Amino acid sequence: MNYQERIYNELINENASLWYISDGNVSKIRLKAPTTALKAILKGCKVEFLFGKDTFQNKIYFHTGVSIFDDPINGINILGLDRFLEDHKSLFEILNLNKTFIEFYNELDTCFMHGFVSINEIDRSKVLKLLGRICDLYTGDLDIDANYSLDCFEYSLDNSRKINQPRQIETVKCIVSFSQLTIMNNQFIGFNEDNQIIIDDFDEGGNFEKQVWITLDNIFKFNLHKNPEFVLNNKKRELTDILAFYDNGIFIIETKSMAVLNIEKEQSMDRKVANVQKQILKAIDQVIGAKKVLEKELTILDKAGNEIEFDKQIVPHCIVLVNEIIPFGNWNNIEMKIVQTITDEKVFLNVFEFMEFMKHVKICSGKKELFDYHLIERTKAFMKHKSIFLKAKIINDNKS
Repeated sequence: MNYQERIYNELINENASLWYISDGNVSKIRLKAPTTALKAILKGCKVEFLFGKDTFQNKIYFHTGVSIFDDPINGINILGLDRFLEDHKSLFEILNLNKTFIEFYNELDTCFMHGFVSINEIDRSKVLKLLGRICDLYTGDLDIDANYSLDCFEYSLDNSRKINQPRQIETVKCIVSFSQLTIMNNQFIGFNEDNQIIIDDFDEGGNFEKQVWITLDNIFKFNLHKNPEFVLNNKKRELTDILAFYDNGIFIIETKSMAVLNIEKEQSMDRKVANVQKQILKAIDQVIGAKKVLEKELTILDKAGNEIEFDKQIVPHCIVLVNEIIPFGNWNNIEMKIVQTITDEKVFLNVFEFMEFMKHVKICSGKKELFDYHLIERTKAFMKHKSIFLKAKIINDNKS
């Protein structure tokens, strides 16, 4: 696998990351982050590039990362270990430039914005000094020692992070500035309909719904419906945001987008958490309401007014999607609500942040049966652990 292929595969498979890329002809930085974080950058939030060097058992690990302060106090940290010689060389070359082209990717693995990023000369000198001789830096697998070193990097940036026997490593933080930010107009061609996604669209709810639709289009093709309606007492009412189905499964999906572009006054973290929790509770009630409509065998119509025919008696997957599940505050009431709903309503209920949902979409490889299976298994795992922060871990069983 060559350099460009590896970077592309990492882009597709990593939830979020930061890459320094230089192949002798072009130098650039690529940042993959949640859509909400990219919107915060667009609004001018503070961004720091992070670097750390850890010498342990005759190995020198070099880490890079970024803090995006979508919240003034609790920013989003995206951290990684540079473990290829090309990465060390690329970083060295970029640190010798006054400014560098940067691309911004989101959960759809698509570039939604680009521009230039600058680190001042003093900070670049500090990082170059920390970097030292690139031939001395670690290259190799992300093994137990390398993973632990990455944990120590996170601990050194924020000692509230709890790890066993942490060691403090040397770090450098650089506030960066962006210029000439340009928004991409992305057109997605689908089986059912085409969609345009622009990251600075002020219809944030509609934009989020379209992103979810795009991820499912290749799985369900013509059995995917946006804003279907049901008929009750000769009146049409919306059933749910997105309905998908196949012979053995039904998927009722509600999307709730937390506003970023439309917020003028800065919100406290408590306020943000409360808003997300309020929207999740509302969405749970909505998907259960839709499930009860199906049980009544009411007529379901697509947006053209045609009846959608499918087996309405299949136990449905009820899915609630939000941009981000914020790791602050008390989530016990939400977790108990999910447990109670699964138990009382006899459904598969999953509450996802979009980045975690995308992980499940990708691992099903376009197979709706696998998507169905993984959601069932996730519901079982939630009932065991009862944590809103449940994350899937992908294990590569390929021994060849």
